[in-house]
Amino acid sequence: MERLPAAQERPAVGYAFAILASAVALLVRIAAEGYLPGGYPFVTFFPAVILSAFLFGSRAGLVAGLASWLAARYFFIAPVGTLAFGPGVVVACLFFWLVILIDIGIIHLVQRANRLLNEQRKQSLRRHEVRDAMFQELQHRVSNKLQIIASLLTLQRRTIVDPDAQKALEEAALRVGMIGRISRALHDPDRGGLGIAAFLDRVGHDIVEQSGAPNVQLAVDAEPGIELSSEAAVPIALIVAETISNVLEHGFRARGNGRIDIVVRKGAGARVHIVITDDGQGVPSGFDASQSSSLGLKIATTLARQLHGSYTLTSDTRGTVARLDVDALAQDVLAD
Repeated sequence: MERLPAAQERPAVGYAFAILASAVALLVRIAAEGYLPGGYPFVTFFPAVILSAFLFGSRAGLVAGLASWLAARYFFIAPVGTLAFGPGVVVACLFFWLVILIDIGIIHLVQRANRLLNEQRKQSLRRHEVRDAMFQELQHRVSNKLQIIASLLTLQRRTIVDPDAQKALEEAALRVGMIGRISRALHDPDRGGLGIAAFLDRVGHDIVEQSGAPNVQLAVDAEPGIELSSEAAVPIALIVAETISNVLEHGFRARGNGRIDIVVRKGAGARVHIVITDDGQGVPSGFDASQSSSLGLKIATTLARQLHGSYTLTSDTRGTVARLDVDALAQDVLAD
């Protein structure tokens, strides 16, 4: 439909089709002569006109109309075998031209509207591509700037003698770098429809690689069809990243290896449940993440509240279980 009318740069093709369609309509009308009552000279020619106009444009439709009118007048309107006109012939021909001109006009308007719609769609697509390219470039630059800031914090830490100040700068550098990697993963122009499973898998493996723990295994199991708003994606990724960092720092500190499993399931409405389990050293009984002195856990619990949810840490027979229950489509994260 979007390519019609066809062969606009070669109108002769359309005219040839119009003549051929009129000839076929004439043969069909001759074959149906014994089956039709009198007074239907144009009945088989209307489809030829409509089809020509639909496929090759209004000019081809007019050519088919002219050829059909001449054939019908000569072969089927009395006096047959002549092009003479009487009052009855004129009225019949006027009705014929009125019908085909209306048909051709409607087809022309529909095709014109279709061309305009197609052009607007192409322009919208081009604007979207330009906007997307600019947005991706902006995200790329922001990610690079965050990585530079993280590097500067790391360099600054080397000039500090106080151990507490060194640790604070180190944690700040790690978190700034973490945000940069999350932003890059979320807005990667080559991600090709990155889902939540692939997104969290990439974020998790980035954290594991940055920590220098090659023997730690990480797996993500996400229920299909879970969507995240752009406002909620980064906080959720930060919570997951802080949890993984906490596991690597405390849960696997004594042995340097282990396994981390991330399970994502849908909840009621826009809720999403993320459970992160590991086989490392568990947290003490009655542990409350919101009351912990760990900055990472404070960040996780605060971000969970901003997503209208909760974040808890408990122990089981295997190790530590982190449970995150949030609104995956939250739009007002910063408002809280």
